[in-house]
Amino acid sequence: MEVSKLKQSFLAEPDFCPSCGAILMMPRHGECVTCVVCSFSISLDDLIGRKTTYSVEFTPVGVHSKKKSKEDVEDELGQMDNDRECSKCGHRGMSYTTMQLRSADEGQTIFYICPKCRHREVENS
Repeated sequence: MEVSKLKQSFLAEPDFCPSCGAILMMPRHGECVTCVVCSFSISLDDLIGRKTTYSVEFTPVGVHSKKKSKEDVEDELGQMDNDRECSKCGHRGMSYTTMQLRSADEGQTIFYICPKCRHREVENS
């Protein structure tokens, strides 16, 4: 079986096509792996022989420890819901931010934080 010479668009993990990013199906027989989406082919030895490297960057201790002003805290907290009461300290008025974490036909997820005690709550709407 001849390996096609399609262009690799990016470096990918061995389970993913380096041309289109689709999940590769490992062959039952033979020496070649072929993408069912874009027809990229690579020999099994070349695919398994690739190495992936990772890097982790740490924030130095003390970088985020400076005292924040009231304006900094309000900017960080987001929008305010003045009717919501904190379940931990009873403070009325929690800030919130929203994200679409589930599928598009599901509601959004709302993350609340109490500006007084920093208690966090999550609500799926």
